Amino acid sequence: MKALVIIDMTNDFVFEKYEYESREYEGSLVAPLGKTIVDPIVKLVKKALSGGNTAVLRLPKDHYNAFTNPRLELELAELGIDEVFITGLVDEVCIYHNALGFLERGFRANVVKGCTIPFEEEKGKKALGELKACGAKLVDAVPGDIGVILLLEDEHDENSEEIRSGSWPPHNMKGTPGALTVKPIRDALKDRK
Repeated sequence: MKALVIIDMTNDFVFEKYEYESREYEGSLVAPLGKTIVDPIVKLVKKALSGGNTAVLRLPKDHYNAFTNPRLELELAELGIDEVFITGLVDEVCIYHNALGFLERGFRANVVKGCTIPFEEEKGKKALGELKACGAKLVDAVPGDIGVILLLEDEHDENSEEIRSGSWPPHNMKGTPGALTVKPIRDALKDRK
C-alpha cells in the first residue's frame, strides 16, 4: 500500500502570522517558503482522496525524526504500507531524517518535487542529493492509488524535553493553534467522501 506523507505542515511552521478563532498568532518556527507548498500539497490530498477509500492518520512527533514515536512503525505495519510519497517541511531536517528512516526500514521512499522546501537552499539541495544516493526517488507526482494520508507533525506536551528545557516555543504544544495542520490542508482532508 502507498501513503502520502505530509510532514510539519502546521501553523507555526508555515505562517509568520495566522488567525484561529478570531485571534491572531505569530508562527514560531517558520520556514519562509512553507506557504508556497500549501496549494501543491492540497492538490495531492485531493487527488489521493478522489479514489474514495483513502484513510487519514495523524501521528504527533516530538522530535525531527518521527520514528521516535513507537506508534509509527506499528501503524505502518498494520496498514501494510510499503511505499511513501513525502511532502512538507523542511528538506534538510525532517524531510531528510524521516526519508532516511523509511529507507532504513525497507520502505520505497519518494520525495515529491515542488512539495517540499528547505530552510536554506544549498543545505536542502545537499540533503536531497544524499537521499537520492541512499535510494530515495525524487518524483514529480503521486500515483492514483494512495491508500493512506499520513500527517507527521511536531506536537509537544508539557513533559517533552524541549518544552521542559525552555528551548522550544509553547506554540507547538498539544492542542494549541500552532500545532494545527494549516487550514487549506485541513479543509481538503474534511472533504473526504
